[in-house]
Amino acid sequence: MYEEQLNDPGAVQVEQRTAPPYESAIERASLVEEMIYEGMRDGVWSYYMSLHPSDRAAVLTELPAGIRRSLAQEMQPETLAGLLDYMEPRISARVLRQFSADALADVLDLTDPATSTEILGRLPGGKRLDTIAAMEASRPVEALLRYEEDSIGRLADVRTPVLSEDTTVPIALDRLRLMGTAAEEMRSLLVVNNYGFLVGSLNPVRLALARPSATVGQIMDRDITSVTTSMDEQVAVQIMSQLRVSELPVVEEDGRLVGLVRAEDAVEVVEDIATEDMYRMAGIGEERITGPLAESVRSRFPWLALNLVTVFLAAAVIGLFESTIARVVALAAFLPVVAGQGGIGGTQTVTLVVRSLATGGLPRGLGLRILRREMILGLIHGLVLGAIIGGIGWVWEGNAILGGVLALAMTGNMVVASVAGAGVPLLLRRLRMDPAVSAAVFVTTFTDVIGFALFLGLATIFIEFLL
Repeated sequence: MYEEQLNDPGAVQVEQRTAPPYESAIERASLVEEMIYEGMRDGVWSYYMSLHPSDRAAVLTELPAGIRRSLAQEMQPETLAGLLDYMEPRISARVLRQFSADALADVLDLTDPATSTEILGRLPGGKRLDTIAAMEASRPVEALLRYEEDSIGRLADVRTPVLSEDTTVPIALDRLRLMGTAAEEMRSLLVVNNYGFLVGSLNPVRLALARPSATVGQIMDRDITSVTTSMDEQVAVQIMSQLRVSELPVVEEDGRLVGLVRAEDAVEVVEDIATEDMYRMAGIGEERITGPLAESVRSRFPWLALNLVTVFLAAAVIGLFESTIARVVALAAFLPVVAGQGGIGGTQTVTLVVRSLATGGLPRGLGLRILRREMILGLIHGLVLGAIIGGIGWVWEGNAILGGVLALAMTGNMVVASVAGAGVPLLLRRLRMDPAVSAAVFVTTFTDVIGFALFLGLATIFIEFLL
């Protein structure tokens, strides 16, 4: 392997190239791709292995699928395992899907169990079972795979050191010393009873200052908050944020300790949820900017097709009022103004509501209150904007009635936009559907259709005063 040659003192040495700090992952990936095409295989390894593991992972993610697979196959298991914690599980699964079960097991045995579980969960059933059977450290992974994909149980660090409540202080200190440098990062030690049930936590400083004759149970803190394995990871992260804690124990329904979730895991969950919600609202799934074209087409086209249907619906509404527009051509100039303002207002509201739902800031009992609040906001904005656009229409066309029609249509559409922006996500939640799934597309349809219907309908009623 090229990696073995690179680490061999007797191998031919190549020029070391370290990327400047300002180079992005895309730029580095382009450089690797260029070097491969130019036949500089040894140079690629020299350059690639000089990067920090997080940068190697980022470069591997941005490379074309074929080069990514080839590069991964050249790596030693420990090298590849060191990158997986920095990569998205779906990308890691694509990279590792080509490996045999034995080769994959060698890599995952060196990987954090939570990361291994996420990767295995994305592999075909047969490949997953064969890999687990070939792993030497399969027990933690098998334990985590029992939990639902988005549950906090999947994120628990099952290798968290624990102490028994009847352990004496000297023995507990000895165990702490055996952990080596890993003990320096521990904020607290979890304590269980003889049956494995969580009973408390112990600060390492309190342990160090305790009397030698004391037991862990006598000096531990019994006031400890935990979450069950079945709890949604998003809810568990919200609890961590509310309690302002950096660690949260995870237990079975009966209180038996499973592991620990740390702040860094929570940060990843928050980032993933925020990104996922943003992508879903735009209807682009998990697409990457440098990803394959086929993936982008699969991700975007369904929502573009749905939007095409909604556009034709709005066009059909305009078609109903062709005679009105033919008689007063000036109406056509103001159609996008009324619909556009409604669309912006609706998008503002739907973004705020979806984000509040995602972060737990909108309990179920507040739905009607939120609708009423947004309706009032829409009315206020509509009256102000309606007065402005009505005045402009009056001055522009010299017709006060046209200005009044514009003002009424703008006010009505802003109210509809606010109600739809809040109501659509709330309705999706009530139907047990994801509120983030392109709610903006549906809200824009409401504002376009209602905006056109209001404006042209009012114009039809007052047509004799507009001529």
